[in-house]
Amino acid sequence: MNEHTEAAHVSLLDAIVDALNLPLPSITVADERLYYRLLERRALAVRIVIESNRAASRDPRYAADAIRTRTAEEPVTYTLWEDEKDGGER
Repeated sequence: MNEHTEAAHVSLLDAIVDALNLPLPSITVADERLYYRLLERRALAVRIVIESNRAASRDPRYAADAIRTRTAEEPVTYTLWEDEKDGGER
């Protein structure tokens, strides 16, 4: 594998991690539901992009771009979890 190909695969792996590495939600039921729904949608999008890429172009750059685009279309909309130890009551 040459440096260009290796960089493209690293970029693809980074895009997958970024898509699936969601911040934790607050402890409310509604935020937890939103978190899991978003995680499911992003995981499905990653799977579809990887399967399509494998069947068509096999170019990891295209897959990485597609995953980043889909991730941007599905932003985090829930309230994030805050650690009460950092300035809150114990």
